[in-house]
Amino acid sequence: MSLHRAALALGLLAAGPAAAHVTLETQQAAANSYYRATFRVPHGCDGAAMTRFVVRLPEAVTDARPMPKPGWTLRVTARGAAASGHGATPPLSEIAWEGGKLEDSQYDEFVVRIRLPDRPAELFHIPVVQECEGGRTAAWVEIPEPGTRITQYRYPAPAVRLAPRN
Repeated sequence: MSLHRAALALGLLAAGPAAAHVTLETQQAAANSYYRATFRVPHGCDGAAMTRFVVRLPEAVTDARPMPKPGWTLRVTARGAAASGHGATPPLSEIAWEGGKLEDSQYDEFVVRIRLPDRPAELFHIPVVQECEGGRTAAWVEIPEPGTRITQYRYPAPAVRLAPRN
């Protein structure tokens, strides 16, 4: 097999399992920078339409601003009090879009601008939960242990690799 074909086959194998998971569009960003986290949601929950999408922000995220989506109601949960100053907002612990509908046969994206932590070379996970009709859920919250493969987890949390700042 040619090197080109081998690389193509490996790429297809690597892309296969991830297609069913909620993932981040851009999977590498500079540490301690603002990042446009675009969560790609490939479908609802095992045949049921998704009606709520929740991003659970780790404590290391000190600033987060969600992008509204037509047809969805945006709800945020603060982690604490806002710092003082003009335009100061409290850090968020959770962002939810609800009231819309993502059929199981459809695809959508949800966007949040966040400040990434200053931890170069880390794989930074951002857990998310899909809530669907009939009480079904898909909680993409598993954070792989060091040395384990993502394919060993059924519901891995989306992740971004933190690169050194230039």
